[in-house]
Amino acid sequence: MQLYRKGVSYALTALLMTWACAHATEEKNLRAEMQKIMHQPKYAHATWGMYVKDLQTGKVLFDLNGEKFFSPASTTKLFSIAALLYTLGDDFRFKTPVFAEGDIVDGRLEGNLILVAQGDLTLGGRQSNPDKIAFTKLDHIIANQVPGVILTQEDPLNGINALAKQIYQKGIREITGDVVIDDTIFETIHKREMVLSPIMINENLIDIVINPGKQGQNALLTWRPQVPGYAVENQLKTVAKGEALAIEISSDDSGHTIVVSGTIPIDQRDIVRTFSIEAPKAFARAAFIQALQKAGVQVNVAPEKVETAHAISPQKRQLVAQWTSPPLSEYATLILKVSHNLGADLVPLLLAAHRGQKTFEEGMRLLGDFITQEVKLSPQAFVLIDAAGGNENRLTPQGEVVLLEFIHKQAPARFQHFFNALPILGVDGSLEDFAKDSSAVGKVRAKPGTGVAFNLATGKYFLITQALAGYIEGKNGHLLAYMLVVNNGSMPAIDDVFAIFEDESQLSSMIYNHAEDKMESR
Repeated sequence: MQLYRKGVSYALTALLMTWACAHATEEKNLRAEMQKIMHQPKYAHATWGMYVKDLQTGKVLFDLNGEKFFSPASTTKLFSIAALLYTLGDDFRFKTPVFAEGDIVDGRLEGNLILVAQGDLTLGGRQSNPDKIAFTKLDHIIANQVPGVILTQEDPLNGINALAKQIYQKGIREITGDVVIDDTIFETIHKREMVLSPIMINENLIDIVINPGKQGQNALLTWRPQVPGYAVENQLKTVAKGEALAIEISSDDSGHTIVVSGTIPIDQRDIVRTFSIEAPKAFARAAFIQALQKAGVQVNVAPEKVETAHAISPQKRQLVAQWTSPPLSEYATLILKVSHNLGADLVPLLLAAHRGQKTFEEGMRLLGDFITQEVKLSPQAFVLIDAAGGNENRLTPQGEVVLLEFIHKQAPARFQHFFNALPILGVDGSLEDFAKDSSAVGKVRAKPGTGVAFNLATGKYFLITQALAGYIEGKNGHLLAYMLVVNNGSMPAIDDVFAIFEDESQLSSMIYNHAEDKMESR
């Protein structure tokens, strides 16, 4: 028995030595400037992964832990968006109809008006024209976690207002029945402290823009969208420069009175916070009634009145309005450019609804089927708990590149849509502010992924993961697919994550520069 244990011990030692030698060889193949970045003290306990493949020659240019599991964070969205576009098509448009249930006599609808929600993420709230969705480099979806958020200029009620105008143009001047929001196409759920539902106005968020008032007095607040029955109570005080910025957003039990409290220094400007609507159906109904009244349609129910529960007969419906979204490729651009978590986690619900199903879990299974059956990735090579990039997810760098290869092999127009949707290094989206002095500006299109935790035992932050995955237009003219990721790094302050972003952006630039060298060496 002792000999057996010694044999196992020797075998394990040999195995570990073999792995260590292989790992050392993999790292030795990296350029010295790459290793210099990876060996900084903040990465002393970290693990790096890198997998780079030339899509023209099929050769692997860099491979460091390419088959190991890493937490991929928001690079998960590459899989989600690929599945959505593959299933519904790049040119798919959401069509949100409004039906009259009853006769229309002399401008009076003798019955109910029914908006049938379709899961349109923006419902016109980001549109300046029928084919484009607006975004900024730091989206309101992350306003409560990340400073510097910039709101888009478009009216969040744009789609709802347009539907109301169509109804007026249809000749309807009065509704004798109720105004109904049909949200039954898929389930309403909570993800990441936000609500995913078939009906979304401003992505089910109220935006609050905060500026200081006079010192010692209340701050100045504006908010949107303004909907009947919802109010913002200002308890936020202006304090001296250098004092704490401490803003809390809460509400009463109904979720209709939003309370902004805490302090804002007098030198702070245009701070954005958001409040998540807990009852999207009721919120949308109140907004729709308001829009109808502004358009000149008399509604005989109050916005705050609870919607009448009743069965809706499809046979009695008459289409009176319809909102048509931009193409799905625009939604892909929004979700990937700004790492829109709500939009990405909407994907499983849309996949489920496409199959006549209802639940998030059903949609996740469909996402898994796409990955195994279409992308041909082994089910042992990924773990996906959500579609946006939760910390529980696991992917291998090689697996990410398999997906990127799959997308590259699609029809040229589809690949171009996906390629254009990715953030561009030093140019736009979540990579706009990184590696701006490098030769790879405009040549790297990649989805970042970030996972951060707070270490309660030390009072410091901790990097779970930072990743980049996408395409590099190499200096040699070849298109490269790659993933670069580091897990378990040190970042005591939340702002330290930006330096890690920059490290990976500089590494991406080095891949761009030295792809030709690697080709020659092989």
